[in-house]
Order: sequence, then C-alpha cells, then structure tokens
Amino acid sequence: MLLLYATVAWVLFGGSSCDVTPEEKCYGTSLSLPFSYSPLFFKGQLYFTPTKGGSRKLLMDKGEAKHPRLKVQHGSVRFTDLTERDEGTFSTPDNYNGRYDGIKLTIRDCADKVMHFYGDIYSTTVPRTAEFLEFIPRHGVDQLKVLWNRTDPQTNTGGRGRFKRNVWEMRNLNQADMGHYNIREKDNTLLSRILLEVREVQRDYIVKVNERLLIINPQVTTSWTVVFTPEGEREKQSLMHEGNLFSDYDLGTFAGRMVAMHNGIKIDPVEITDSGTFEFRDQQGYLVQTVQVLVNPEEVATFVYVGIAVGIVFAVIVCCCCVRKCCCKKSSSKTAESAPQTAATPAAYYCNTNPSVAPGYSAAPALDHSSHFARTAVVSRERTTISLEPSVAPPGGQGVDPATGTLLGSDCLSSDPGPRFELKGVHSAPPLSSGSTFCDVYTSDNLNFL
Repeated sequence: MLLLYATVAWVLFGGSSCDVTPEEKCYGTSLSLPFSYSPLFFKGQLYFTPTKGGSRKLLMDKGEAKHPRLKVQHGSVRFTDLTERDEGTFSTPDNYNGRYDGIKLTIRDCADKVMHFYGDIYSTTVPRTAEFLEFIPRHGVDQLKVLWNRTDPQTNTGGRGRFKRNVWEMRNLNQADMGHYNIREKDNTLLSRILLEVREVQRDYIVKVNERLLIINPQVTTSWTVVFTPEGEREKQSLMHEGNLFSDYDLGTFAGRMVAMHNGIKIDPVEITDSGTFEFRDQQGYLVQTVQVLVNPEEVATFVYVGIAVGIVFAVIVCCCCVRKCCCKKSSSKTAESAPQTAATPAAYYCNTNPSVAPGYSAAPALDHSSHFARTAVVSRERTTISLEPSVAPPGGQGVDPATGTLLGSDCLSSDPGPRFELKGVHSAPPLSSGSTFCDVYTSDNLNFL
C-alpha cells in the first residue's frame, strides 16, 4: 500500500524533474494541462512565458483561474481558443515542491487554404450555429476585424462583402483580402478557419522580332500603372501611370513603338530588347497582372537554308574533284618518271669492222675479196637505198652518233625489216645479236657468177 502511494506521488509531482514537455496544437483548439495541475493536487502558481517576447503572466494561483481563457475545474485545467500569441512555456515557479517541469506549446496553422486571382469572387457557407465572422489580415495578426455578427450588426468593424442566405460573398478580390477568415459560435468556439490567398493574373507572350504584340489589359476596369523590368535586370522602367502612357521621351527603347489601346498596350514592331516582365497595378498599388514577354530572333527564310545547303554540297563536290585531279597529275608524273624507258630499237648490224666507228659492238669476222665484190655489185646494180632509223641508246647508256650512223649507211644494213640480198653459196658472218632475224631475204640466180 505504501508503495502504491509513493508511485502515485512520484507521478503527480514528478520528484525533482526539470523536463519540459513539447506540445503542438492547431489554431483555435484547446490545451489540456496534465492532471497533476488540477486543483485537487496543485495549489501553487502557474505561469506563462511567451516565446516571441514579453513578460511572464500568471494564469492560476491556488486552484483559481487568473486568465479569462483558462478553464479550471475540480479535476482538469484547459486553456481554450489558442492563437499565435499563445506560443510559449507553461510552468510553475522555480523549485516549487522540487518541480522544475513545464509545457512548451507550439501553434500550428491548420486552416484550409483557398486561392483566387485578382478580381475573382470569394464565397463561403456560414453554418446556422455560427454567430460571427472575423478576419485577420495575413501580415497583421493584431488587426482582427469582425466582418459579420448575427445578433449585433453594429459590432462589425468594417470590411468588404455581404451575407445573404447563409452565404458570405466578396467580389473583386485583391491582395488586401488575403488572410484568415474564422467562423465562430456564440461561445467563441471555432467552427471553421480559411486562409485566403489572392494572386495576380499571369500571362505569357512569345513573339519574334519585327512582329506586332498586343498586351491585353486585366479584365477589371480601372486605371493601370505599368512598369517594365528588362530580362536579366532589376531596375524597373515606368511606362504608364493611372492609365496615361508616358511620352516618347520617357519611354526609352519603346519610343515610337508603344501605343495605349482601349483593350491593352500595343508594341509594333517588337525588338529583341522587349523581353522582360510587365507589371500592372491598380490605383491602390496592388499587383493585378504580370506579363512575361519572350522575344525570339527573326528566323531566316527556308529558301536561305536550302541555298546554304546547296552551296555547301557544291563546294564539297568541287573540292573533291580538285583534290582528285591533283592526285591524278602527281600519280601520272611519278609513273612517267619511274616507268622504264621505251624499248630500244633493235641494234643495227654493221658490216664494217672498224671498232672506232661503232664503239661497244664486236666486229664481224673479215670477209674475203670475192664476198666484198659481190656486195658491191649488188649495191651498184639494184640502186637500193636503205634508210636507217634514228639510233636509240642501247641499254648500256651509250648511244650512236647520228652522223656516224649516216656515214655507215652505205656499208651497213639497217635493222629495219627490209629486202636483203644474199649470194648463193656465200655465207656471211652471223649478226651481232643472235636474237634478231630478218624475214625478207631476196635470192637471185643472176648474181651467182662464182
């Protein structure tokens, strides 16, 4: 039994613990403190220290609530209607009964997110149990406004919209309408929470150089202020103020090309420097529309590409032909230089045995007088003239002097195949070359006088 009491006491008071328990709660809900903080067991003081700065506040003392949203009952303690301002630490005084523990509370925004564009209509159904509708601007947590109150319309603190047949409606939205919309019951219980976001209308244009561009105005009718930010730059250029287009002197690169139309802004012709962002704002300065313009360089006509392709192909063909021709010339010259010289004309066979006349040839054997007389008689009677072809250098590199060949023409036979006279019964010496033969031999009996 004693062990059971000791365990309960340790759980309730936590001994000399100094732990801080983290807690996360949604906006508008309640935080229930541990059972050990109930008046049944806790008679001390409970404090709250804000996370975002501020003095420590007393919430409960000796079981009695010191804050309107702290609900203290015999067996429970609840902190209701939590907001962003309730982020912080709930703790007891230092060393109260050896306790140093506490609760660190974090508030999460669990609202339903709704997105609309500038100029749209927003509407939401209001439950029958709802008592009022409040609005908290997105960047003004302390600027709460009551938009609608069922029982006391006089408590409305301003704002746009109207309530009709359990529907709350707002027209022509702008960035001023961004924030949280809370619908609560009469006891301040949160029924619904909505986060409304209003964005500007976004348009994209892709054009080419020298084309005409018409930037359409936003659908909402008002006097616009337009600024332009060139692509890749940060400095903005004002083009229009409250619906009035600036003069050409102030339009810079748009001078002479930009005209204000009833439905938009016309740029004619478009230049490559027109790429960038155009911002449209209303008279209150709220962003209504952004236009992203991308200008592409002017495209070259198709026939230009075809002409370039044909020119490239023609140039390649011409180059190939020239290279081939040059290679062929070089190959022919090399072949002519390396090829063997034309085969020499068969050497003439001389009858004269004088070695000084035809050097390099062996002399034929000497003939007797009768043979010599026979040859002389043949030459004188037939008057046969034998022409000698120009001598060609024999394969030894030594040629025959043309003059010498002419002198020898009367005594020698040409190597050309022509008529040759031979005496019957007389055998002359064989030719100098055994490989050369004469096919035409004239034999006469009249010359046989031996």
